[in-house]
Amino acid sequence: MSDTEGLPPVFADIGLCERVLENLIDNAIRYTPEGRSILVSAGLEKDRIVVRVSDTGSGISPEEISHLFDRSYRSERSRTAGSMSSGLGLAIVRRIVELHGSAIEVSSTVNAGTTFTFTLPMNKPGS
Repeated sequence: MSDTEGLPPVFADIGLCERVLENLIDNAIRYTPEGRSILVSAGLEKDRIVVRVSDTGSGISPEEISHLFDRSYRSERSRTAGSMSSGLGLAIVRRIVELHGSAIEVSSTVNAGTTFTFTLPMNKPGS
């Protein structure tokens, strides 16, 4: 991916995209210990803008990844962290990303961190 400077505009709902980023960043903050890092990046790949939210936090087990986007799923991590989250955040994220013609992907390693990746369509001239 490239530096975000000079990226073309995207064709997307700004409010919904803010919601996606807020949810992903809030989760990253919740599960990343102090002193570790969170990175939000964007770049151009083919005809889409790729957005990544990565952290060096606690990571997610492979068993949990398959349930992350279920409407009321709350991971063991959220229960032990004392989170009052309803479990809807990532289900909402997935739906918003789907409304923009994309899918959200997650890669994670326990005790090393997690990356959520999605794409947005570029704003074509005349759109």
